[in-house]
Amino acid sequence: MMSIIFSFLGLMLFNSKFFWEVRFWWLMLMSIFSLKFFNLEVWGVVCMDYLYCDNMSGILMNLTFWISGLMMLASNYSVKFKNNKKLSFSFIIIILCLFVILFFISSHVMYFYIFFEISLIPTLMLIIGWGYQPERLQAGMYMMLYTITASLPLLLVLIMLGYLYNSFNMVLVNYLNCLNVLYNVNILWILGVMGAFLVKLPMFSVHLWLPKAHVEAPIAGSMILAGVLLKLGGYGILRLLSVFFFNDIFINKVLIIVCLWGGVITAVICVGQSDIKSLIAYSSVGHMGIMLAGSLSKFMWGWEGAMLMMVSHGFCSSGLFCLANLIYEKFKSRSLYLYGGLININSTMCLWWFLFCIGNMGAPPSINLISEIMLFCSMYMYSSLFIFVILFMVFLGGLYNLIMFVSIQHGGVMSYMNSSCVSNSSEYLLLFLHFYPMLFFILNIGCLNKIFLF
Repeated sequence: MMSIIFSFLGLMLFNSKFFWEVRFWWLMLMSIFSLKFFNLEVWGVVCMDYLYCDNMSGILMNLTFWISGLMMLASNYSVKFKNNKKLSFSFIIIILCLFVILFFISSHVMYFYIFFEISLIPTLMLIIGWGYQPERLQAGMYMMLYTITASLPLLLVLIMLGYLYNSFNMVLVNYLNCLNVLYNVNILWILGVMGAFLVKLPMFSVHLWLPKAHVEAPIAGSMILAGVLLKLGGYGILRLLSVFFFNDIFINKVLIIVCLWGGVITAVICVGQSDIKSLIAYSSVGHMGIMLAGSLSKFMWGWEGAMLMMVSHGFCSSGLFCLANLIYEKFKSRSLYLYGGLININSTMCLWWFLFCIGNMGAPPSINLISEIMLFCSMYMYSSLFIFVILFMVFLGGLYNLIMFVSIQHGGVMSYMNSSCVSNSSEYLLLFLHFYPMLFFILNIGCLNKIFLF
């Protein structure tokens, strides 16, 4: 807990222009020590009566700290210093990071719900206050309406489950279920619990708020949406499924089929996209659909692959949004048709595009490959008929990532581009700190075996 306190101090200190990167490095150092990134232990520490931290929440806490620091580094030039806007921007990031961390370590279901919902407010402020286009108001309204409407049944079901078990503490309920004190629950209860998290994940058919929010959000908003806030839905599903032991086979089959079908449809949409941020956002929907299908398969490989997919997607998707923002700041356009030949202007940035594109398609040596192998194997064990869908998704995933890379880096150089569009060292540092965990976390994949030891 002391490391968490020091991390927040690092976020709050040095609110001046000259110490912007000093604050970033302080946050990075403390976040590494907060989890011991390459020497994980099973935590399972109960703090007071309402907080509980195990390895599953600990990894996502570390991801939150890491992405929050990178958000500040990425917004160093896009957020202006006039009228203390950078100070208010930093304060919103601190509050958002605090709410997300409290959500991950809450063991009381009411605090679990409250922090899940209240994290929407700083996100909405980021989109509306620092968005690029006037349509950001509509994007914020879409996000609030989708998430709040789906979360009201969650509140009702959590209250009913609390009175059913005579306890609102998830740790105690988990122990009761391990003692075979099980209750029959209605299918409506399962849908009520899953609905809010499926929207936040988001699952295909309830995902329409996400591309709008990504397109209109600033770079920090896109990074926190892709890197952290989408993980709230995945963590909520894994946590509540492990606590309450919902075992309705029919609804699991329906959701798995919808997830895989949605993964195929979003991959096809990505192939025809011209807006680079929309392409990355739709690819996130496809990846999270695979993650949800693996977790609903109830195989251990599916759960471990889902957890690893959340971590790998957090770094890879956030890095792709950073690359898209770097191009947007230089050329003031997000259309793939207006790019071309960037390898002739900045070959080093072409290397970073290549690394993140192959990471997004699940190629070695990134941890995306391990997560997709585990999830696809769990899908095949669930039903051998899914092998055709899996092969098609792998093909489409490689196709739209190669289309994005080739459209940006190859071809003729546009007339409005010039050789002065070079990058500085802070941009390379930002991309390196996104790719570094994706590359080296593969050295300690065995730590996932300890996450789900209930």
